Amino acid sequence: MSNRKPWTWQGCGLVLMWSLAACSPSAEIALEPGVVARIDSTSISAAEMRDFVIQMPQSLRLQGQDDPVRKRYLRSLLGKSLLLLEAKERGLDTAQVVQTKAMQYWRQHLVDTYRQIALVSNVQVSEEEIRAYFARSGLDRKRQMAGILVEEDSTAQRIYEQLEAGGNFAQLAAEYTIDERSAAQGGVLGFIDLEQARRLQIPDELFRSLPNGQLSPVLPMGTRYQIVRFLQDQPVPLEEKRQQIRNMLYERKRLEQERAEVASLIRKLDVQLVPEGLEFLLDKAALHTRVRLTHLTDEEVGQPLFTYKGGQISLGDYLNALWGDMRALSGWGVRDSAEVVDTARELVLTPVLLAEAAQRAGLEEMADGQQRWQEIRTEFMIKQLRQEEVIDQSEASLEEARDFYEDNEDLFREPAQYIVVEVLVETEVEAVGLLRAIAQGATLGALAQKHTIRQDMQEEDGLLHLGEYERLTLPRFFKAVKAADLDKITGPVHVEDGYSIFKVLNRQGGEISPFFQVEKKARALVRGEKREQLFEELIDDLLDKYKERIAVSDSALAAALPDTFLQRHAREAPTKGDGS
Repeated sequence: MSNRKPWTWQGCGLVLMWSLAACSPSAEIALEPGVVARIDSTSISAAEMRDFVIQMPQSLRLQGQDDPVRKRYLRSLLGKSLLLLEAKERGLDTAQVVQTKAMQYWRQHLVDTYRQIALVSNVQVSEEEIRAYFARSGLDRKRQMAGILVEEDSTAQRIYEQLEAGGNFAQLAAEYTIDERSAAQGGVLGFIDLEQARRLQIPDELFRSLPNGQLSPVLPMGTRYQIVRFLQDQPVPLEEKRQQIRNMLYERKRLEQERAEVASLIRKLDVQLVPEGLEFLLDKAALHTRVRLTHLTDEEVGQPLFTYKGGQISLGDYLNALWGDMRALSGWGVRDSAEVVDTARELVLTPVLLAEAAQRAGLEEMADGQQRWQEIRTEFMIKQLRQEEVIDQSEASLEEARDFYEDNEDLFREPAQYIVVEVLVETEVEAVGLLRAIAQGATLGALAQKHTIRQDMQEEDGLLHLGEYERLTLPRFFKAVKAADLDKITGPVHVEDGYSIFKVLNRQGGEISPFFQVEKKARALVRGEKREQLFEELIDDLLDKYKERIAVSDSALAAALPDTFLQRHAREAPTKGDGS
């Protein structure tokens, strides 16, 4: 749209204010009962207004409970209707790009609906199947594992020979293993289940059948080599794995049912491979290992690869689907005719034939089907308008990114990390008592063993690491640690879950990263700021453009969002000491 203000990042985080004055003259506008606003024939009801606020994420809610807050909420809700109005004015409802994207989404919706109605409803997993799989799969137990991990195959073979000759596993593990966790424990890593064994590259059959105490052969683990043995077994309750097994068996059955349905549809719809299309595709693949749409002319893109009753799958359809899969980067999908057929069945035939079956079953003619189609078209019309007016206009130059970086250095600091020793207790009285004990010579570590209520910290003598996760989950404690002096007893400090006394033993990070390392981040943040400002300006422009077609009832708005309601659903004020 024209006459946009030049971009500046300062203040972009604020929602631009709109008074609705143009829509709310001094004379009260009379709308139908329960209606707050209307744009042309589209009404916004009081119930919609309240639901909009209730469902809004806490971080996006507004503080306050007066008319400006009400009107800002209404402005946000009016936005979608305004964007749709403008999209229609521009003819985006008939634009090819919108029609193509909407149709792709619609076909997927039909496929998903057909799966639910015709396939998924027939899939059942019995208790007997769950128990049988649990027993035969190896998921019914954990095994205590000891291992020796080394860099070279020759070293592993030499250790294996020593073990076969009667060498002591624990001593050899302590001497050779490069895994520091287990070296001091004779190579013992602890109890592992089948899935953990897979991550350690231990074969399933070996996990299931290797007797306790017996050595495995030398096993590769990435670029390294390992020898393992199991020491004892521990049963796993079925309840721990029941849902996981049920989901896996359910998905397996669902896929079997879908394959059978697709095979049936191939016969019913007389799907035929077009030899000329296949030959042409393979010839192109011989010239271009990773053949793409750009290697074909417009006429070649439309050449059929498969035909069926009522339609065809073109080379363009196939390549579009193929390049939606990362495996195409290796040349997969075009290496020979059998691979083309298998790939087409997986990526193209299945969704196309299921969509065809859905259409033949009349799913798109159902009332809710037509409603969903209109919703999808509306969504993609609005997305296209936003693409043209916001996203395409929000590129960030190097100069803008550097200016933003220099004005917002704190956003580019390395994450701070701290090592602290801490005692956390429930009351301030207890904390003060611990301070007296420290004054008399007690150590924080010893006190943590007896008194700390922080989970799992008694065994660690109160020693813990604070990083990004703790900054988010323990904001008060993190902020207190950040402000504390190094090697000095601090507290009592009121933090999450109680009162803390702590000492910072080490701190790292917090430095500002050089621009060349964070240029991409700076550009992304500038783009985000630009998009926010451009979107708000777009809504402002549309409010002005369509003001004669908007009607708002101030009294109905006040009744829909009374002060008590706004107060109850206001954004929570930032917690003091939130670590920001």
